[in-house]
Amino acid sequence: MKFTRSKKLIFVNNKGGVGKTTLAFNCAASFAKQGYKIALIDLDPQCNLTRLAMGDAYYDKTLFSPTEKTIHDVLRGIIEGGSDIDLSVQFLPIREDPNLILLKGDINLSAYEGLLITAYGQAASGQPLGYFQTSAIDRFLREKGLKDQIDIFVIDTSPSLGLLNQMILLGADYFVVPMMPDAFIVQGIENLGTVYEKWKTLWKNTAIALAGNTETRLVLRGDPLFIGYIINSYNVYSKQPIADHRAWIEKIPEKVRTYLSEKHCRNGLVEASWKNPLQVIQDYGRIPAKCQELGMAIFDLDPTLVAEHQLGTKENIEKSKEEFTNLSNSILKVLSLY
Repeated sequence: MKFTRSKKLIFVNNKGGVGKTTLAFNCAASFAKQGYKIALIDLDPQCNLTRLAMGDAYYDKTLFSPTEKTIHDVLRGIIEGGSDIDLSVQFLPIREDPNLILLKGDINLSAYEGLLITAYGQAASGQPLGYFQTSAIDRFLREKGLKDQIDIFVIDTSPSLGLLNQMILLGADYFVVPMMPDAFIVQGIENLGTVYEKWKTLWKNTAIALAGNTETRLVLRGDPLFIGYIINSYNVYSKQPIADHRAWIEKIPEKVRTYLSEKHCRNGLVEASWKNPLQVIQDYGRIPAKCQELGMAIFDLDPTLVAEHQLGTKENIEKSKEEFTNLSNSILKVLSLY
């Protein structure tokens, strides 16, 4: 284990289609290649991270497997009542990499979100049952982190601002925001930062303020650190973003500074988190779709597997290795310092 404790890192955005899951998986695979023990945690009921990590064929074959447990199995005792999280649920290996493991997602995770409607209100009024239920996922990760010596939990969430994502964020250590270079993202940064600030403030002024003698492990910390943003899927001309994308890329830093960095950063990270993106990732065309089919990172793909050996495929795969190495190193640097 390279860190003194497990780190919980989430990739979040309330807008779908920004490449959040693809970035999370490829970044996790890059961490693992550098010797970090990584657990992928799929907390999106759509299970996109699970499908991407396993590959289409294996995912379809094991969708209803009674032996491969999911996040719903972890939470079953909480959801049905009368019991606690199931710490016997094991992570699944991903391909041949001993440093990369997975907790499968489950469409039934929505049942836990339904429970949170009551649980959040109870925690916000200082009731022990509310703390017990809202902290379930966080307690599982902390216990498994110690037992399995996990360096980083890479967590994927759904593109929403619902209660489930609120509890996930309040239990996280760090969050990264993937973005596409377009008008919707620039407008959405303000909404995202404002909502997250409201969540943190309400939790601090209610649940944390009323915790009293409640065990610390049951109370979500409620102060995740924003460590930066990723510009994803820009289109390239002469090795530079096309003019339309470049115009939106130039508008992003000021929005990030005002609504994310100044509200959700601290110490020397504030300026660093908005001035430049953690990484700019180009559009890789059909390559990510092939990677999902096979269950592998973009930079691990054999270019001959891409139909018709598209022009530039080999070069793009090499470029992805450079981009994701830079991205993972940028994130690891922050995780080492904060």
